[in-house]
Amino acid sequence: MNAQKVSFIICTDSESALHECEIYIKQLTVPEGFVVNVLPIRGANSMAEGYNAGMLQTDAKYKVYLHQDALILNKNFLLDTLAIFEENPQIGMIGMVGTKQLHKNGCIWTNPMRTGALRSHLLTTSDDYFDVPIPSNRSFAIVEAIDGLLMMTQQDFLWRSDLFTGWDFYDLSQCQEFARAGYRIAVPYQESPWVLHDSGAQNLKDYHTYRKAYLEEYCPDNQVEIDACTRFIATQTTDGNTNAAVSRDNAVSTLISMIDFRNYEEALHFTQENLSQNQDNELFCILTVFLQIYQQETEAGLHEVFLPLENGSQTAGWLPLHYQRICRYIWRIENGLPQEYVDEAHQYFKRWHVSKTAQDRIRILCLPE
Repeated sequence: MNAQKVSFIICTDSESALHECEIYIKQLTVPEGFVVNVLPIRGANSMAEGYNAGMLQTDAKYKVYLHQDALILNKNFLLDTLAIFEENPQIGMIGMVGTKQLHKNGCIWTNPMRTGALRSHLLTTSDDYFDVPIPSNRSFAIVEAIDGLLMMTQQDFLWRSDLFTGWDFYDLSQCQEFARAGYRIAVPYQESPWVLHDSGAQNLKDYHTYRKAYLEEYCPDNQVEIDACTRFIATQTTDGNTNAAVSRDNAVSTLISMIDFRNYEEALHFTQENLSQNQDNELFCILTVFLQIYQQETEAGLHEVFLPLENGSQTAGWLPLHYQRICRYIWRIENGLPQEYVDEAHQYFKRWHVSKTAQDRIRILCLPE
């Protein structure tokens, strides 16, 4: 094991997300004598499977298991985390957010024992410091479990790919495996969040299937919650859920069609009539943002936001990806990335007619107040 090497292991299905993640990794201060590399894992069938593949590819003592949509803002991240590890050999794993005590139902965020800090983005960005603050005179707090958006280790234990064959509960499982081996888990003190998580809409389709697997492995005496999972799994594929999904899809399809046919006023009215029942529909909300920009531009005597659609270079289905890219470029500017990355942002804004009105509107949504 190379004690002066750090490997970032990232399961990815998006080259653009991976590229953005790597840009921030490149900005980190590397401790003298250390080597840093990035190991993208493509085509994994589960997070645990992908992380095992990455773990076995590197001889690095220190590994950062990172979501592809997590951007590390703290340029001293490596200095700060390595100091915790080197001074506390009993700490096996570090995360950005966690809980000091897991609820008996296995859900990491159920009880008010959450701690840490995170800048999270889901149409609105917020700085979260959660329920239990870490005192500024302490470099970390010991927790029972951490969230999987970033998990940094100085010990290796195989991820339980035999049990967790999807994208849920692999993180809580690994926390339990470290605890079984006698290691502790820490969340560092963060004056401001060290990581931005551009998480997007959550897919909880298999959440309770893997919650049941977690409980059966690590909490086998909790039969009440295991039975509750069984009942939920049996009912979650009912026609009611299917119809709700179809309804959401129909709302997006209707809106895209209106925008493609340049019926902007009609589309704007449609969002006003239907937004309340589509608040959890990320695509619907993003399309609404562009229509609100259209309204603001119209009031200012501008007509920029839909020009890429009108000149035939794009269709309305491109707008969610466009929104994501605008956010990423605004973050580059906000976080003081090197000029080459800022110039790329301004070139994008110019190419795709992202007016100052549009930038200002999206900046409100993707930056903390």
